[in-house]
Amino acid sequence: MKTFSIVIPAYNEPLLLKRAVDSVLSQDMTDYEIIIADDSTTTEVQQYVESLHMPCVSYHRHKSTGHAADNWNFALQQASGDYIILMHHDEAMKSTDHLSRIACQMANGAEICVSDIEVITGNRKKPGHLPAWMKRLIIAHPAWLFLINAIGPSACISFRREQAVMFRPALQWLVDVEWYYRLLKDKRVVYLPDCCMQSIHGHASQLSSTLDIAQAFASDRRIILQTYSDRTVRLMTRLYGLLIIKTKKILGKI
Repeated sequence: MKTFSIVIPAYNEPLLLKRAVDSVLSQDMTDYEIIIADDSTTTEVQQYVESLHMPCVSYHRHKSTGHAADNWNFALQQASGDYIILMHHDEAMKSTDHLSRIACQMANGAEICVSDIEVITGNRKKPGHLPAWMKRLIIAHPAWLFLINAIGPSACISFRREQAVMFRPALQWLVDVEWYYRLLKDKRVVYLPDCCMQSIHGHASQLSSTLDIAQAFASDRRIILQTYSDRTVRLMTRLYGLLIIKTKKILGKI
């Protein structure tokens, strides 16, 4: 059994996938497995993985259902390591000691580790939009994530395999936030501001670019209200609709 399972749901974009895989292969800690779960429309991803000839990298074909989260869940189900990171093909570990830092925190009793984020758009790089103190505050109260996604992409969360929960494919815009909420609630969480994931935005296969955000949020909010009686969760989703969605509409961003 490996210490880490790095699970990467892939959908086309073999060049982005190579960048993600290379960032793992460059780690100073080598006790990991890389799991590629592929529901691409071509065979390019499969050909790339087969060309590596590396026992630590495994390929798993997933028949697309039209819901990206089904492939994410399929990827998670293949993991056998002590700790899991779900890293999409447009993400990468910035430093070569990313895994060793997380392993140290887990050995000291952390159940969840939250890394920071750097967003890359074209030739521009910028850090996450929230200060460290605010991220710590929201992470300590995970229901607040329904108002402000203080985490970023899923690769910023590392968790113990026994704590793994599946995504809810019926959700679209809030699918990651709702997953974070269930992962973080009542856990010992450590935030590592100097341990950073990179996320590439603006590429052709970016999932959020294909969504009608207002419509997706309205549908997701109905599901959240049906699922959770927690008053804070319900309040935060209401505030998100009133403050964020309406502001985006006014600014013409959706």
